[in-house]
Amino acid sequence: MKTLSLHVTDLCNEKCTFCVVGSPLYKKDTVRYADLARFLVENAGGGYEVVNLHGGEPTIHPRLFDLLDLAKLFGYPAVQLQTNARRLKNPAFVARLAERNVNRYVVSLHGVNAGIQDLLTQTPGGYDETIQGIRNVKAAGARVQVNTVLTRTNMDQLGAICRLCMELEVDQINISNLHPVGSGYFALDQQAPDVAETRRYLLPAVEEVLAAGREITLEGFPLCVVVPYEGLAIEDDSRDIRMMYHGEVHDSYDTFMDEECRSYGAPCQGCALRDSCGGVYVEYSERRGWAEFGLAGLATANGQQ
Repeated sequence: MKTLSLHVTDLCNEKCTFCVVGSPLYKKDTVRYADLARFLVENAGGGYEVVNLHGGEPTIHPRLFDLLDLAKLFGYPAVQLQTNARRLKNPAFVARLAERNVNRYVVSLHGVNAGIQDLLTQTPGGYDETIQGIRNVKAAGARVQVNTVLTRTNMDQLGAICRLCMELEVDQINISNLHPVGSGYFALDQQAPDVAETRRYLLPAVEEVLAAGREITLEGFPLCVVVPYEGLAIEDDSRDIRMMYHGEVHDSYDTFMDEECRSYGAPCQGCALRDSCGGVYVEYSERRGWAEFGLAGLATANGQQ
């Protein structure tokens, strides 16, 4: 799907301990509305199937509806919001979004109950609002993808989170590797699971979702870590995403991630998955090394399960 992607705000109404943007660290927004508007206008007529708005939390942007009206005026057929869905608890708000072609949502859900979700997001009451938001947009006929970042706090709940998503009739479940940048850089040591932990909790959850005939994808994981489910990686060369982030334009989001955010080490040499794998997040390998990865690392991880 050809996608135009805009980082619309640094600010958020949650304080996730692993936020890649580092929203909890911002006191004021650095994104200029004029840059967002210009990016939409310049790319109009470029064959984009969807505009993806993310942050921070795009639903708290004071000019969100102006931006959506502009996207509609210039003929973009659909809009996707990456959101924690808290403001979507209001059906009238959801209806206003639908009027402006917002029909796809990527919702952050990191716990199966308020105890874990609200702890990770540092937002008391946020879990209940997120669940109600998911229910409201599903009732409005929109497509919902849930994104769950795998952490040491929620990893033993992963199967239950997936079951909750299926009960909510979520269209797609996406499990993301913790990217240790922004606030996530400071959370790496305590929150980022190692390879053995990842496989112990991730693989059974994936198997359960697939057995139920539901859609699940994986994001940001080195492919050796998720064998035999490497085919579920969302970075499969089928995405065409042009992104503006803090005023800088990246013609290919996946290429930017591969070249700027991930790297390869000695265990990657000669790996059969090397050509299709994006590598390991730079900060992770710098902090924890390479011993976990590749065939030897995978054998060790399997032995610890």
